[in-house]
Amino acid sequence: MSFAATLLITLAGASAPAAAQSLEPPASPSSSTVIGLENPLLTRGAEALSAGQAAEGVRLTLEGLKFPAPPRDVAAAHANLCAGYALLHHYDEALSECNSAITLDATNWRAFNNRAAVFSAEGMYDRAIQDVLVGLKLAPGAAILHRSLSIIYQNRKLHPSHGRSGTTA
Repeated sequence: MSFAATLLITLAGASAPAAAQSLEPPASPSSSTVIGLENPLLTRGAEALSAGQAAEGVRLTLEGLKFPAPPRDVAAAHANLCAGYALLHHYDEALSECNSAITLDATNWRAFNNRAAVFSAEGMYDRAIQDVLVGLKLAPGAAILHRSLSIIYQNRKLHPSHGRSGTTA
């Protein structure tokens, strides 16, 4: 499984289709990437991302952020944008969105997982590992984080010359 596929699973939740919901239940209510019904554009954006439609998911989420939403939903939307941009290989935008999500809600383990995906894609495996470990402190039972950590270690082993510490976060 590629790290991008792992990242996509991170978006599954109540706003995603029922089949995707069973892949990864939220570890705690405070860590959910799920968008509430108060902003249907954000919900549709999350659904599009869960369905693998990264460009449409990003478009809908950006449009949804133009309207008021609860702070937790705004943070989750930024985490979803991070995932969408990462899937589109727009890593600078992805990193910026993950940083925004974490600033708004430092308890959202999915934002840390998504940022780890960006770091891993950029060959910054040590930074990716750090983020997954933070996520595991927030949600020790989240299977996706354990899978992400395994994938990062595998990628670092397969591509040691590409590994960079990285200093931006």
